Amino acid sequence: MITAANFRKTALEFDQVSEKPHFDKASFRIREKIFATLDIVNKKASMKLTESEQSIYCLIRPSIAIPASGAWGKQGWTVFDLKNVPMNIIKEAMGKSYLNVAPNIKAKAAAPKKTAKHIQTLHPDKSKTNKRISLEKYNYIREALLNILQSKVLSHTELMESLYQQVKDSFEGGVQWYGETVKLDLEARKIIERTGTKPEKYRLKTSKR
Repeated sequence: MITAANFRKTALEFDQVSEKPHFDKASFRIREKIFATLDIVNKKASMKLTESEQSIYCLIRPSIAIPASGAWGKQGWTVFDLKNVPMNIIKEAMGKSYLNVAPNIKAKAAAPKKTAKHIQTLHPDKSKTNKRISLEKYNYIREALLNILQSKVLSHTELMESLYQQVKDSFEGGVQWYGETVKLDLEARKIIERTGTKPEKYRLKTSKR
């Protein structure tokens, strides 16, 4: 479980952040714009994500994150359960929220190392652009996904859950976010494919087995 003290410490590590009361919650702001709130009593936190970011966190592990109710959820506000969510996911989501609210400010915690090599991942829909991520993390998640699918055909949820269980103790970063990004890349490169059945499942392409 993430304590209120740890959440507060993480939020205040970002540049130019201040903490102020917000109704019955604590809010964390950049230039008076709220990017995170903390509900100490119910052990929940809310952050402002894009639609795609929200869908990734909420779809893969509903026990960790759900859209906020009503119009707030449609605007990207996402509620994280601090009793279940790992700290690395909170840090990652908080960095995204910070940049979404203050896009002209570079978040210290979200800044990539200058020496790190990156890869522009592909998307199976050529009209869409996938993420540019660390090459080291790409290779790590890619290998894990291919190992999982070596002898299994799995649904999206099963695949992401298997990935999480396999790498959660050794991978630094949001496993689900990187998993979804690399999965799309592997689809685009025709290394894995969907079965075309319902429910939809994933498998290695025959030529790659």
